[in-house]
Amino acid sequence: MLVAVAVWFVPAAAVLLTWPRSRTWRPAVTLLALAFGLLQQLVFATIPDSAFVTFRYAANIAAGHGAVFNIGEYAEGYSNFTWLVLVTLPKALFGADLVTGAVVLSSACALGCVLLAARFGRLAGLLTAAAGGLAAYDCAGTETPLFVLLVLAVLYALKTRHPLAAGVLAALAVMTRPDGLVLAAAAGLWLAFEAARHRSSWGAPGGYLLGGLVLVVPWLAWRATYYDQSPASWPTLHPSFSSYAFLVAALAAVGVTQLFGHHRTPSPTPRPATRWAPVVALALCAVSLPFAAAQRPGVLDSRARLAQAAEISGWLTARLPPGSIISTGGGGALAYGVGSRVFVVTPGVGNNDYEFVASLRQPALAITGLGYSGRQQCAADPAYTGLYEVATFLRKGSREWVTVYPRDDQAATLIERLDEDPRLVYVPCPS
Repeated sequence: MLVAVAVWFVPAAAVLLTWPRSRTWRPAVTLLALAFGLLQQLVFATIPDSAFVTFRYAANIAAGHGAVFNIGEYAEGYSNFTWLVLVTLPKALFGADLVTGAVVLSSACALGCVLLAARFGRLAGLLTAAAGGLAAYDCAGTETPLFVLLVLAVLYALKTRHPLAAGVLAALAVMTRPDGLVLAAAAGLWLAFEAARHRSSWGAPGGYLLGGLVLVVPWLAWRATYYDQSPASWPTLHPSFSSYAFLVAALAAVGVTQLFGHHRTPSPTPRPATRWAPVVALALCAVSLPFAAAQRPGVLDSRARLAQAAEISGWLTARLPPGSIISTGGGGALAYGVGSRVFVVTPGVGNNDYEFVASLRQPALAITGLGYSGRQQCAADPAYTGLYEVATFLRKGSREWVTVYPRDDQAATLIERLDEDPRLVYVPCPS
């Protein structure tokens, strides 16, 4: 894949170096930007563990159980309603795989960001494509690319003076991530400021507000009734570097392009900024090559960990009785993998800490971590000391271990059931 990215620069250099001379090359520039963005998605795509919490909700919706983490328990453990609806549709309508569909949708949104950024200028499209790895690494299958696409769409609607459309798009951004409220407020204040300075009519902020309320009000009313909570309550955002890196890069790309292109007087002779812009864009794209080489081991390790989590959750699902209650210690991939036949209690979804999970919900079995470990781990997790035993299983034909904590009064039965699986062998901890 890295070779393919490197080969991309041969035609890219030829096209970009002719940038100022012919308009016929402009579609080729856009296609190259899209191709490079797609390559970035393929090279860097890794799904964070937290994305699987949304996938579990989506699986339950598609199965007819509603927007719940556990069947019959109405707790809003997600903050990306728009994304939840989008990833559910392919599964509900066509039976598509949820994880694959989410990755495809997030990649499509990242490419959409390249196209939309190009509407602000070809340089913005190329720079956004150069930062495409930020939309894939630890963001594949998440709402982040969609959120960035909506942010760019709001900005473009404001630029082209379509306040009603901007309001609808801002509402979708708010329903995609809680911090979309900042975008919505900033856009509304900008329109009000423009109207106060008589640069536009007061119908613009009014139309913007109307467009937003058409979607936000029904959504808030549904949340209040479905989850029995106050309309004033707001989903909790758990910010991370990956959730903002692509957003900042895309906004910077648009900002730089607007800065270079603002109030420029047409000239038959390309200006230095125009002449060197494609060269700079190509150089920034090239930076992604060493970045890809450096991040590749982490990408492969993340993918391997998710594959291991799928194998472990399949083992638990096959051996635990239907209706069992387990704790995954916050592991979204494990929670998604066990499916709806197993109840999962975890800090962060209707709970606050491990002590609540262990003492009040009393899961029959607890498991922490994502994937296998390289050694037998017999130390008891402090959260489960006194209530749970430690049981270690060795993956057959390897030196990979998985540690589970069966509840003390059910330990013998659960260990016997889990040990029946030929893939993992129970190995008692040394006394």
